Amino acid sequence: MKFFEGLFRSLETEMNQRFDRAEARNEERFDRVEARLDRMESRLDKIAAGAHYVTRLVEWSEKQDLFQAETLRRMNDLADRVKRLEDLKSL
Repeated sequence: MKFFEGLFRSLETEMNQRFDRAEARNEERFDRVEARLDRMESRLDKIAAGAHYVTRLVEWSEKQDLFQAETLRRMNDLADRVKRLEDLKSL
């Protein structure tokens, strides 16, 4: 009977040791996965911020295009008025 008891205790000890090693390996792996996810989150935050600023830059650029087109139209209108006035003076 003592033989089986010793065998059982030995098996129990060996299983506990293996479980502890497996748990330690899993913990290490989970720590690496967690660190990797943290780095990915940081990168995604930067990408999201970049996308936000690119969107704002595009909006600003479109407003500038409209402003420049309007300014050019007004300058052309003024140039036409000056030309008409000069033509009237030369008559």
